[in-house]
Amino acid sequence: MTTIVESYCKCLILLSVVSSITLFGSVKPNKWHVQQLSEFQPKEIMSKISIGNQVFTVHFLDNETSKSLIERMPFTVDLEDYGGMEKIFFPKDGLNTKGAPDGAKPARGDIMYYAPWGDVAIFYKEFRFASGLIPMGKIDHIDGFLKALETTSTVTFTK
Repeated sequence: MTTIVESYCKCLILLSVVSSITLFGSVKPNKWHVQQLSEFQPKEIMSKISIGNQVFTVHFLDNETSKSLIERMPFTVDLEDYGGMEKIFFPKDGLNTKGAPDGAKPARGDIMYYAPWGDVAIFYKEFRFASGLIPMGKIDHIDGFLKALETTSTVTFTK
């Protein structure tokens, strides 16, 4: 026998589910809008970043922005620290942003392109959602990568 309290609780749960569906059912969010790279399993394009004799694997997303950087490989750049949370460089002539999301929320190890400024960022700390950030990929072993950068800021990207 169902008590009045149990029936009331079931009604509240059903009402909240229906309200959520009604409220969010018609919204079609950009699939990238609030996702971190770790929240989905994209098709990957493997690449490498070398610092001296150390090599780090990069898993690039199969998107136009990543492809426009990969097409330029191999290349060597000097990374600079920005904001105590990312290492950045500015690729010549910018990158293709066709089909890019409105923004993204970077996690540690994520590689993103910040379209408003035209820089590629390798995040070593998490950051809030930011408009203009385009997910490009993720670097393996971010701690080792940062350790290697203690001796030089010069890195080489290769296919």
